[in-house]
Amino acid sequence: MAGIEFDRQIFTPAVEAQRAQAPKAMGVILLVLALGLAGLVGYKVFTQASQSNAIASANAQVEQLQQQLAESQKRVEELEKHRRPVKAEVAVPPPQPVAVAKNPAPAKPVYRIAAGSALPPQPKPAMIAAPIQPAQSAASANTAAIQTELTANHEAWQATTDRLADVVGVVGQQQNELSETREAVNQLLSQTRRQALSFELLRGNNRMPVGPVTLQLKSVDAKSQRYSVCVYFEDRCIELKDRVLNEVVVFVVSKNGAPLELVATKVLRDQIVGYLEVPTDKQQR
Repeated sequence: MAGIEFDRQIFTPAVEAQRAQAPKAMGVILLVLALGLAGLVGYKVFTQASQSNAIASANAQVEQLQQQLAESQKRVEELEKHRRPVKAEVAVPPPQPVAVAKNPAPAKPVYRIAAGSALPPQPKPAMIAAPIQPAQSAASANTAAIQTELTANHEAWQATTDRLADVVGVVGQQQNELSETREAVNQLLSQTRRQALSFELLRGNNRMPVGPVTLQLKSVDAKSQRYSVCVYFEDRCIELKDRVLNEVVVFVVSKNGAPLELVATKVLRDQIVGYLEVPTDKQQR
């Protein structure tokens, strides 16, 4: 009889599978334990951190409250300091004898003889009036200084006014003298008959006789309309410098001679055009 044969391969995979599953189960268990430990440690750390934060915030609040209490105590002390003198003044009123009168009169007549003054004690007004004296002296000193400054300013203003009056007087006198001189010249011009002699002067060394004199153009400025002319009389030159267009230039060539008038009506680049007024009697001679 042949023996019973078992297929060993059927039982081998099951044992090996169980052996393979055992380490996997241990790994899972270890992983779960590790996660639990990590969670526990994290929870403890979290609780400790939250407690430390809470303690820090509580300490900060306590310090803030302590500061507020200290400030409030300082304010209370300042208020008490400010109120103390007022209370002292109110607590010590001047003696009033009227209070004695309100009490019922005693039986004995001796106690009725009591002279109480209704007026307040005199030292207090003296003490109050004492600090007023320096203020009054300072005010009087300031008033005296202001009055002195005002007096000095008034004197300076008066001196300036006098100087201006003197200057105005001098200017007025000079104006009167100029007016008299102008009137004399105008009267002298009106007394003589005059004739206008026209001329055209070119710049250079050329001389042009005009009436009793000879004219020579020295310089011309057409831009500013100015010129300079030399008037010759008996070999003497009377230079009329920096004259403008249409200006009446009055000059005298001799001591007792009549004045002459020169007027330039055009100022060109190299020449001028104008006329010379001379007395008729002088020209006839």
